[in-house]
Amino acid sequence: MQSYKPYIDFIRYSIGSLSAVPDSSKEIEWAEFYAFCQRQGITGLVFAGLERSGLHIPQEVLFEWLSVTQTIQATNRIVDGQCHKVSRFWDEKGFPNCILKGQACATMYPQPEMRTPGDIDIWVEGNPADIIRIAQEEAPKGHYSLHHVTMPVFKDTQVEVHYRPVFLENWCKDKLLQKYIDEVKHTQFNNAVMLNDGKTVVHALTDDFNAVFLLLHMWHHLLSTRNNLKQLIDYYFLLKRDIPIPQREQIATLFRRLGVYKYARGIMWMMNKILGLPAELLIVPPDEKIGRLVFQETLNFTGKEEDSNRLHILVNSITNNKHLFLHFPSSVLISPIYLVWHQWWKVNMKRKLESTSA
Repeated sequence: MQSYKPYIDFIRYSIGSLSAVPDSSKEIEWAEFYAFCQRQGITGLVFAGLERSGLHIPQEVLFEWLSVTQTIQATNRIVDGQCHKVSRFWDEKGFPNCILKGQACATMYPQPEMRTPGDIDIWVEGNPADIIRIAQEEAPKGHYSLHHVTMPVFKDTQVEVHYRPVFLENWCKDKLLQKYIDEVKHTQFNNAVMLNDGKTVVHALTDDFNAVFLLLHMWHHLLSTRNNLKQLIDYYFLLKRDIPIPQREQIATLFRRLGVYKYARGIMWMMNKILGLPAELLIVPPDEKIGRLVFQETLNFTGKEEDSNRLHILVNSITNNKHLFLHFPSSVLISPIYLVWHQWWKVNMKRKLESTSA
């Protein structure tokens, strides 16, 4: 972690947890730092810090960084509008919905337009088979999995329609999770937020449910494609909103019941020690050992998409997660079993869709 210290210091300055430009910025090799920010999905966010700092960096790096940042800003305006179109589509079909991650998370940033946009994830309430059918009628090339169906209706923005906002591979734990989701879902579908354009209103997750959702989303990625710093910074800005203590206590209890308490403690260590979140805003006590482990996984993030070959995915879930077994044994063991079961689920869903369309 020591070699990344100048990077982390400047990221902390960029998100506002350091008030002064860090002295370690003198050690930064800016072309390499720019490439690091690209991989980690934080190019625009850090450029905002760079503008504020008044530092002089190599002109060729500055121009490229500026160009990418301007693209990020323009794309955010486009994706905000696309979010509204997708939400309105499902409203008109009679399905309650809310935006997950992405543009909803951007609303928590001091400069939302600087957050690198990604896919549009929308949670739609209804029978999965009905949602898949409607999505595929609108976009026949979409494909589905246990929790979402893709709906490629835009040229440059992927849309994932979730009938489950998040899931756990442990079936017993997932049953508890889905019960909790059923208890809070109506609040989510009625929680209106204004997007960065100042005129687009969509529904998005409440802070307390978002604290559960985003952590479980990161947990899922830990065992698959890994996390990047953008996901951690999303969580940082969420926790900065100061979730009330009674709600934090409920979330901590839920983390225990869902079997992710140890992982949550590692995330809290990163929030505090890496990103500089005040300790009084943490949900559970931090754990340095787990935090350093997960942080190293974040630094190793490559940005490569997951291999679509099913056999490769199965093999990779075993080989890539061997070092995590000591800390999360049951999750590492169940992951390949779940992948096999998931294929059975998809075959069964295909039969259901074919039988109802016949």
